[in-house]
Amino acid sequence: MTRFVDVSALRRIVDRVGAGTFVSGIAKAIREDLRRWESFEKSARLASHSEIGVIELMPISDGERFAFKYVNGHPANARKGLPTVMAFGVLADVETGFPMLLSEMTLTTAFRTAAASAVAAEVLARSDSRVMGMIGSGARKRGAGHRLRLGRFCAGRLLRAAVRSRTGY
Repeated sequence: MTRFVDVSALRRIVDRVGAGTFVSGIAKAIREDLRRWESFEKSARLASHSEIGVIELMPISDGERFAFKYVNGHPANARKGLPTVMAFGVLADVETGFPMLLSEMTLTTAFRTAAASAVAAEVLARSDSRVMGMIGSGARKRGAGHRLRLGRFCAGRLLRAAVRSRTGY
C-alpha cells in the first residue's frame, strides 16, 4: 500500500516528536547519505520555465529506491491567495516500481533546508565560532527559526544568530 503524507499528517508527526528531534533526524539522514554519495544516480533537474513561473522535476536514485520532487515557483500566486512555492514527492521501489510514498514536500523542504543548513554549519564552521549568520530567508522564512534552533541545539556553543534578508524575515 502506498503511504500518503499530507501537511496535516506531517504536522502531527512533527508535533509528536518535536521540531528539534524531527530536524535532527533529517540531519542524521543527510550525513549518512553524504557518506554514500557515489552510490546515487544523480540527474539534472528538468525545468519548464515560463513568463509566469517555473515547474521543476528533481529525480534521484540509489539503485534500490527512486525518488523525485515536483516543485513550482509562481510569484503571482500570492495575488490569487495561493502559495508561491508548492511541492510534492514520490518514493518508489526500483525493483518493482511500486510507489511506496506520496508526500507533500513544501513544508518538508523547509525542514530539510534547516537540517542541511545545520550539517553545513557543523562541517564548515570553525571550532571557535560563536555567531551563526544567515543571509536571506525569503520563502523559507518559517524554516529559518528551525535552522537557528537546530544550530543552537547541535552546536551548543552559539551565542548569537544574525539573519539578514530583503524581506525583513
